[in-house]
Amino acid sequence: MQTETVHISSSVDVLRGHPIGERVLARQAELEEEMASIEAGSPRYIAIDTALATLAQYLSADLEHLSQVTTNDLNTWLERNKYLGLTVGASPSH
Repeated sequence: MQTETVHISSSVDVLRGHPIGERVLARQAELEEEMASIEAGSPRYIAIDTALATLAQYLSADLEHLSQVTTNDLNTWLERNKYLGLTVGASPSH
């Protein structure tokens, strides 16, 4: 029996190597788009809402000139929320 490998990617993977600000804004847009398409109050909705609320504290910073600590925090946020809101067969929107 052969097992099929499924690769699920988001902007986090697609934009690897790009500036952190660009990556964060792209992931934020993906999550906001997904949130708009699901039922408010569902577990997925709440998880995405929580992730976006966590991100909000960083968006007041100048995303072009981030401290190393903020850069590390944003990278951790991206990795933690890499697969949030994605389903098998979904493709990221750019």
